[in-house]
Amino acid sequence: MARELGIALRARVVWLVAAFAALLVGHGFVLALDIFTASSRSALSDILQAKEMDPLAGIVRPTLGGVDLAISLFAPVVAARVLAVEKERHTFGALCLLEGSSTPVILKKICAALTATAPLLVAPIASILAYRLEGGHLDGIETGLAIGGEALHLLLVTVFSVAAAAWTRTLAQAATLGIFLSLTSWAIDAADGFAALAWLGGASAWSIERKLEPFQRGILSIGSVTWLGTATLAGVALALIGARFDITRRRRLMLSLSTLIVSGLLAFVAGRSHRGFDWSEGRRASFPPAVSGALHALPRPITIAVYLDRDDSRRRQVEKDLLAKLWLARSDVVVRTPLDDTSAVVEASRDEGYGRIVIQVGTSTRQTRSTSRREITTLLFETAGVALPEWSPPVYPGFPRVVEGARRTALVVFAYLVLPTVLLAIGFLLTRRRPVR
Repeated sequence: MARELGIALRARVVWLVAAFAALLVGHGFVLALDIFTASSRSALSDILQAKEMDPLAGIVRPTLGGVDLAISLFAPVVAARVLAVEKERHTFGALCLLEGSSTPVILKKICAALTATAPLLVAPIASILAYRLEGGHLDGIETGLAIGGEALHLLLVTVFSVAAAAWTRTLAQAATLGIFLSLTSWAIDAADGFAALAWLGGASAWSIERKLEPFQRGILSIGSVTWLGTATLAGVALALIGARFDITRRRRLMLSLSTLIVSGLLAFVAGRSHRGFDWSEGRRASFPPAVSGALHALPRPITIAVYLDRDDSRRRQVEKDLLAKLWLARSDVVVRTPLDDTSAVVEASRDEGYGRIVIQVGTSTRQTRSTSRREITTLLFETAGVALPEWSPPVYPGFPRVVEGARRTALVVFAYLVLPTVLLAIGFLLTRRRPVR
């Protein structure tokens, strides 16, 4: 492994990428800090507004947005290089013969690639810790879960980048293929909010960003973890198959196709699971405890049909404010969006039934046009013939924080100057040429 780690870490591109990623992350962190500070000034005198000051949404998520971009754009270049450089130097075959098989070589390359891409996570972790040391409030569990989601993202992109290098001959080809695979998820996400892209809507189940979203809200989603784990194992299998030179190309293609079909089916099944655990501070991502318990106790199947376009802001509100909480209480709830079943743009042809939310519990049915979480939940219990339990959510005080003056300057210098400089200095020490004795 010493040789593999040397190839991975003693390359200037690794540390240049890490330093540039630190600038992206630092910029997002500073912007988030300024916006959070501006909102906190008025929240300090308003109890209701103070409850909305959520550091996870206001500080952590924007900071992780920079590393998410860096992982998608830069991680494929760094990860693919570890294997692609061997192929360009024509040393890969000899290395496999020395090991007796390509399998241990690929596994070592994946470990080395993960070591090379790990510095991308240094900046967000350091920035978040700096905010905490400055005095800002952060919950360790929900923050760690959000960072863990990005770590799973990094693992997935790294593995598929090594797989791309296993199937190509040069670094340019491998990096291009890796970036293409990484950015495909963004194209899928573009369909999420636009009815004009409804023909891409069915592919949203394969979006990496959609699988990472629960982590950013403090929710441990079993479906997301299983989906990401399955995809990562599929990437490892594709890398192992693509690197084999003891079988014909046709057989490699057949093995790869079988791997994609099996892993695709497993990922599809995993993606349909809505089971999750609310690890957010104060369990604020869930319904009040009494309501969650009563929902869980309802014996009848529950189906909710939402007649709203994907680009309607009310639908997004229903998904985040109601359905996400409902699935935490009852993962077996069936949600249908009938307007997504057509690829035609229906914005200009909205009929009288548009905007309905139809609730069916057993054989009883109710409908409403309200998007209020409490009103829809009340209607759900009425449909089930049960009274709404006491609606008393746990108190979340909110944590407004004004960072200005010398404290803000220190954080800005740390984000824009100290972190990139430290990463460049580490890179210089590791990559400098040592005199031959």
